[in-house]
Amino acid sequence: MKRSRRRITTGIPVEKEHKRIFDLVKSQGVQATCFFNNKGGVGKTTLVANLAAELALNFHAKVLVVDCDPQCNLTQYVLGDEEALEIYSRTDPLSVYSVIRPLSLGKGYGKELPIQKAESFGFDLIIGDPRLALQEDLLAQDWRDAKAGGMRGLRTTYVFADVVGKAKDLNYDFVFFDMGPSLGAINRSILLAMDFFVVPMAIDIFSIWAIKNIGTTVGVWQKELRTGISLSEDPSEIPSIDQSRHLKFLGYVTQQHKERGGSEPDIGSKDGINRKRIVQAYKDISEGFPTQITTNLGSFYDSKRINPHLGDIRHLGSLAPKSQSQHEPMISVRGTGSYTQLRKQAREIYRGIAVRYLENLLGSQGSLT
Repeated sequence: MKRSRRRITTGIPVEKEHKRIFDLVKSQGVQATCFFNNKGGVGKTTLVANLAAELALNFHAKVLVVDCDPQCNLTQYVLGDEEALEIYSRTDPLSVYSVIRPLSLGKGYGKELPIQKAESFGFDLIIGDPRLALQEDLLAQDWRDAKAGGMRGLRTTYVFADVVGKAKDLNYDFVFFDMGPSLGAINRSILLAMDFFVVPMAIDIFSIWAIKNIGTTVGVWQKELRTGISLSEDPSEIPSIDQSRHLKFLGYVTQQHKERGGSEPDIGSKDGINRKRIVQAYKDISEGFPTQITTNLGSFYDSKRINPHLGDIRHLGSLAPKSQSQHEPMISVRGTGSYTQLRKQAREIYRGIAVRYLENLLGSQGSLT
């Protein structure tokens, strides 16, 4: 039996202008966004869960989050320990694996989405499943068929587009996909099913390489898929094929490093010189992000309509582990003392990211007036 817990208010009231923007976005139908970086350790899962919670709890959006990372970190984060144990103790839990399993058996798409509630976060969830990794080979093999116009290959490739279509039928406002850090077959199928993608990044050289990889690889995938559709006998047989869909870049979020405390080393000392170099390198990389984004992802967005920098997530001390242990979003973590200020900062951060996310959704469609 679950214990009833005292809930903390989710905080900042939504301004009238922000509500107007949200209503405009909502009027345009479901928006499918994946959060992707082929580099791990960039705060992706934390961003997905807390941005979805901000939209669900404060903007009262109907949000579906799909955990497509076989490590299932998002599922573990948002579900309570007892609930997660109960679900994963079953022989065949209803999960994201249930979405793709019928295809591997030659049965086509499933009839219903395996949705459950993430009560504390306010959104609906399709839980992750380590068995999803077992379907990597299926998606890789059928991709070859899809590129040649084979209907089976196209149907398999569009399995996550079918999820988005079913979510649309269920009147969701937003569908978020959390993904593992790879450029493999599973993530290819997800990216090709999306309307938008967001890139969470750390301020390091590896994130720059990740941007280059994403821009090059996704562009090739899209061209190959369009060729496959043009060669297919009758693409209308697969309702989830939307030839007007073009994946767009919606923005990036940076994960800030922990600020160093204590006394500064003497500037003339070896440690002082090394620290100065590190700080300068960090600054150079950060300042170079806009140029890297334009160079490598410029074909995926209109720089005249959107500002791709959605925001920065500062280090929030012990709030993140507290959020994970309570299975609560950062904006409603229970705690007094230092947690009061940290919670306030988290509310400001995620409200800012949510507003810029909504603005870019409208801007990318030429609707922000």
